[in-house]
Amino acid sequence: MDSQQNGVKTVLVVDDQEMLTLLMCKTLGRAGFRVLWANNGPDALTLYRGAEPPVDLLVTDYRMPGMTGLELAGACCSLNEELRVLYISGSSPGDELRADLDKDRRGFLAKPFRQSELLHSAKALLSMEPMVSPSRQENHGFGLRRLSPGR
Repeated sequence: MDSQQNGVKTVLVVDDQEMLTLLMCKTLGRAGFRVLWANNGPDALTLYRGAEPPVDLLVTDYRMPGMTGLELAGACCSLNEELRVLYISGSSPGDELRADLDKDRRGFLAKPFRQSELLHSAKALLSMEPMVSPSRQENHGFGLRRLSPGR
């Protein structure tokens, strides 16, 4: 039985900082996700194209040498418009990224972040619930929104 049939979601993690990539992979893997990873955009795109079952969520650093996370997400989303994308970055999003964050199925998580924040963001994007960081309830205007009190 493949991972799509048994409910396991596939996540592709991409960051040029290998230690952070491995930590995110370990966190997501322990939570039950099937995890693929790469340290740059071109390798990630190759993995994405060959992934079986297909990738459900792309977690990518926004600023990487060579191919940015935004360029990678654009290439992957051109192959599958339903792909969810979680951008991570140590800096505030610029206008280009903000425009992409206005689209459905996008989120942003500022570095440094807690493992619980990564998991919450991934699960929220995959379930299409409004994204709220468990410890940062304020509205950042970058895909993070406060849940209504009854949720």
